[in-house]
Amino acid sequence: MASFSGCKLIGVNAYSEHPKWAARLAEWITNEDNQRLRFEMRGQGPSNTAVADSSEIQNSPAIAALLEQSEFSQIQRVGGKFWDPVSEFAGNMAAGNPSGQDLQEQLDVMAEGVSAR
Repeated sequence: MASFSGCKLIGVNAYSEHPKWAARLAEWITNEDNQRLRFEMRGQGPSNTAVADSSEIQNSPAIAALLEQSEFSQIQRVGGKFWDPVSEFAGNMAAGNPSGQDLQEQLDVMAEGVSAR
């Protein structure tokens, strides 16, 4: 048994219809003010190095515990056998379940797909 570590990734899609706006959004999300606000509101560690080096972050017990535990963690590896069934289920739910298929049946199909080897 091991703990998992990972990160959230925000990127600019190369196929975006508006790449300049997408890049500006990415810059805005990762700027110093917003990364500090994200930490203050959600307690999430910043990716912005200026904020990460601040005393507020350095003195955070939660961030310190996360960094200490990360030495023993493994990267969570989730492949296509997870995302394909989950995406299909989520897409159907987002569309309002147009087929009218029973929810439990859909969950069972998703679980079967996720756990397939």
